[in-house]
Amino acid sequence: MIKIKKVLVSTDFSESAAKALPYAASLAKGYGAELHLVHVVEDSLYYAQFVYDGAPFDPSVLIEGLVEDRKKKLDAVVKEVPSGVSVSTHLRRGVVASEIIAAAAELDVDVVVIATHGRTGLSHLIFGSVAERVVRECPCPVLTVREKAHGMIAENGGGKRSR
Repeated sequence: MIKIKKVLVSTDFSESAAKALPYAASLAKGYGAELHLVHVVEDSLYYAQFVYDGAPFDPSVLIEGLVEDRKKKLDAVVKEVPSGVSVSTHLRRGVVASEIIAAAAELDVDVVVIATHGRTGLSHLIFGSVAERVVRECPCPVLTVREKAHGMIAENGGGKRSR
């Protein structure tokens, strides 16, 4: 028998990530598991040298504002989790895939739920795939939810396949 005590779901606040949340919440509710909602701020993207009006600009000010904004967004996502599910939020900073994998190991989760954006071609080559790396390197099973999921989760959260 499968025992699931902790479920991790990552979010980047995209429509794709919003589709992964019901799967994670349904697993957590069905197994009486804890739900861990993780967002990663990839702050290295903001540490390039900025110059504003001839003077260097410290990007840490921008990043701190971004972190505060993301905390508020995480709190908003928590409100979408059905009642009866124990949920905690984790805001991490670093490389997205690495931080999701590290969080899964540190929190000792039983399954990770992650959305795929479905990038192909040049955009996949340039941006890579966070989900692909998580699947390859994560210490636990990973459920990937495609952007165009086929509706395995019923609108009422009952977990019945819609036809």
